[in-house]
Amino acid sequence: MKDEIERIKRVADTLCTGHAGLRDRYARRALLLDIAILALSAWLTALAFIDPHLNITLTPFGLDPQLWTGVVAFVTFLLSIVQLKTDWKARSDSHRRSLDVYAEVKREAGYLLASWSDDEAACRRVLARYDMASAVAVAIPESEFLRQKSRHKLKVEVSKYIDDHPGASIWLTRIKLWLRDNRWGS
Repeated sequence: MKDEIERIKRVADTLCTGHAGLRDRYARRALLLDIAILALSAWLTALAFIDPHLNITLTPFGLDPQLWTGVVAFVTFLLSIVQLKTDWKARSDSHRRSLDVYAEVKREAGYLLASWSDDEAACRRVLARYDMASAVAVAIPESEFLRQKSRHKLKVEVSKYIDDHPGASIWLTRIKLWLRDNRWGS
């Protein structure tokens, strides 16, 4: 039973890293898209209220100001459609919720392992929580799983290296590990 709890803790830890990475990725995309739409909308609003002679100086590439306004409006509209169809904010939030559920499983499994007493009820509680987490959490897409697992393993490896070498640069440590693991001809 102890081996199964250790496996659950390991898997939950990997899934925490994966969901955190996807949460952050989708949140960044959503933020960039929001900023782009807001900036283009502000520019369009400004163009609507300025003197037409000033509009000529604000239009890049020597384009006709009316054409430029149409291009900006069209791009703003396309970005709004992208925002509507991708719904990166909701995807980020679903991965955040999944992260929270798996973090709780990992935490509870860690507590159980730290004070191991072969308590069958406590083991069953962790197993049930893990099953519930698997049922309610959004899945990490198959195309992302290996990338997220690799990210987790790299995070663990860098963390172990930093334990022994606290002054080491994280960026250089990552490069060192990449070079070690991607030697050509070995």
